Amino acid sequence: MPTDEPSATDPYLDEVVERALAPYRGIASRDVIEAMRELLVEALTEDEVGRDLLERARPRAAPLGSGIEAREGAAAPRRKAGGGEDG
Repeated sequence: MPTDEPSATDPYLDEVVERALAPYRGIASRDVIEAMRELLVEALTEDEVGRDLLERARPRAAPLGSGIEAREGAAAPRRKAGGGEDG
């Protein structure tokens, strides 16, 4: 596979393509497998819907935590109950 192929630089894409091709190994010829690989890579990298599906399926890191952050233009967060002098 040439190094300019998208799957050569995207391990997740390569993993998805390999999982899709796995059931056909041992059944289809190498030429057919290679043609299927090319079609899958093209569909997942050049087609708008394919790119969207690939990105939605891509694993994401879990957030490190939650918290209140003021966003630009948003009202300031309110104080917690019991946080004043009397509470």
